[in-house]
Amino acid sequence: MVGRSPTQLANAAIKTVIALLRQATPSAREAARRDQAFDRRWGTDTSRQIGMNALDFPTALKKGSFHYQASGAHILDETIMVAGIDPADFTFIDYGCGKGRIVLLAAAKPFARAIGVEYSALLTEIAQANSVAFAIRGGATLVPEFWQGNAADYVPPEGPLFCYLYNSFGAEILAGCLDRLEAAKASDPARRILLAYINPQFGDLVAARSCWHESAPGYDIRVFECVADQA
Repeated sequence: MVGRSPTQLANAAIKTVIALLRQATPSAREAARRDQAFDRRWGTDTSRQIGMNALDFPTALKKGSFHYQASGAHILDETIMVAGIDPADFTFIDYGCGKGRIVLLAAAKPFARAIGVEYSALLTEIAQANSVAFAIRGGATLVPEFWQGNAADYVPPEGPLFCYLYNSFGAEILAGCLDRLEAAKASDPARRILLAYINPQFGDLVAARSCWHESAPGYDIRVFECVADQA
């Protein structure tokens, strides 16, 4: 708590109360049961939440990042449906992949490649172990890939990209990711680059940039496509 202002402490307390209330709803309890069933089936560790204070993030980066919470399997299916894509045509990138559950599920579709980007070395190590366990039990034949570092520094691979973001970080890191994706589009204008933003706290930041066209507006899921610079 040292170094945090009264306003920051109050905001943290409010977020904690809201999170506890959400966890108490019947739908949240059912989601938790599904998450635990996933881990029992595949021998993985993806369900347990980890707060920012427990992660190996520098203080400056913690201010622009959010706690780890895995996406449910149904969210990936819904996102693919909303985007209207064939996974086999795209490389999947999960920005802020945490323990890697969605990357595992993307590998099982399969996408052409499944990549997880994560700052925390601890979470990346867990994600890699989960990948091995998932493969051993027949979850996927495609081997997921993991890149550890600041998402804003990640250089996307060649080819069509389907980028997945579950509100993992704030506006500054998001802007860095968008810069990289726009540069990737500029280097190969013919390829498609889509961003599926789940729980899109900073969705308007994406929409305000001239290179991004919102192809599937929504409340919980917003899908954007990187287009030629309109500036």
